[in-house]
Amino acid sequence: MNPEPATIPERALRQALALSGFDGRGAQRLMEPVTRGAPPPRASTQAPRDAAALAFVFPRQDELHLPITLRVKSLREHSGQVSLPGGRPEDGETLPQTALREAHEEIALPPDGIEILGVLEPVYIPVTHTRMFVHVALGPEPARLVPSPAEVTRIELVPLGHLLDPARRRNTQRTIGGRAIDTPYFDLAGLEVWGATAMALSDLAERLRSVL
Repeated sequence: MNPEPATIPERALRQALALSGFDGRGAQRLMEPVTRGAPPPRASTQAPRDAAALAFVFPRQDELHLPITLRVKSLREHSGQVSLPGGRPEDGETLPQTALREAHEEIALPPDGIEILGVLEPVYIPVTHTRMFVHVALGPEPARLVPSPAEVTRIELVPLGHLLDPARRRNTQRTIGGRAIDTPYFDLAGLEVWGATAMALSDLAERLRSVL
């Protein structure tokens, strides 16, 4: 049985995102698979494409929570995986605007009243040659979150303290690039959160751990 999650105060979240000189890449490595797949041929001549995601934190029943999503299996990229709402920017869009728009499109999160506290260390995704910038935001509990049928099959609300629970950090084997690779993952709401999303959440968790 997993222990009760640690209670994360809003003050700690703000402090965690304001840290100076924090080793975000080192925090990512705690949940990084040994092998993550090969970049496409264009990676040798082209810079990675940028993408933005939103880690939206809100109070619920005296604890801060965060929505995660299970992507539909028909998507071209990262199908059937657990993720944070996100995608690539449209013309003229800043990355924070992209993160908010994608969250509105994927889980019907209203952008009003949301405060972006900061950005985690970018996560490089080799298979798509993408740098993902995860924006951590704070806001009121939404009245209702609705999955977009085209992109999301399930939404789960995770207590933020679960990210700090060692019992929720586990390992399994996945086939990556044709090889069976030991892969760390978070066990959150019965979902295996691995890869880029787990690396970003590890960055957030270690920031929180350093201020608590």
